[in-house]
Amino acid sequence: MQAVEGKRVAALIGDGFEEMDLMEPRRALEEAGAVVTIVGCDERSRQRIRGKRGLDDGQNLRAEELIGDCTAEDFDALLIPGGTSPDRIRTNREVHRLVREFDAVKKPMFSIGHGAQVLISAQLLRGRQVTGAPSIGDDIRNAGGLYRDQPTVIDANWVSSRGGEDIPQFNRAMLEKLAMALPPQPVG
Repeated sequence: MQAVEGKRVAALIGDGFEEMDLMEPRRALEEAGAVVTIVGCDERSRQRIRGKRGLDDGQNLRAEELIGDCTAEDFDALLIPGGTSPDRIRTNREVHRLVREFDAVKKPMFSIGHGAQVLISAQLLRGRQVTGAPSIGDDIRNAGGLYRDQPTVIDANWVSSRGGEDIPQFNRAMLEKLAMALPPQPVG
């Protein structure tokens, strides 16, 4: 997908990220020519971020960048995979800062499953349509969001998905949203 070529996507994860929620969108993005960077929250994440595959241990990854060193200017979009990772990183002030920066400049933000918990904690949901894991539907509504029990929901610069079974639809919507975003800006 030529319009995605060279665009930079930050994948924001912590321990407990759901492997499928990261790996499948990452594969789709990279096959389309985007560059996906793993962004962790602390120095320890440069050594290991533990993934999970359902209830089992999954693949471990290392952060390529730390959130404190990143701004929305560094990337064209933000991916927030599900699992228990969003609950672990949602109270981090740097996570709030980065997510708010992306939203303020209307860059695409993609959340899967429990990824919407990060948007809740950053206080961005009021009046927005979003989906996520059914177990956080009440949390989305309590944060002022409009929960939709649909495979994929698009609201302005956001694309959200309920989870694993919806990833093919999510990937298509994510790539379309990224393709419509402004072209990548030169770094430096």
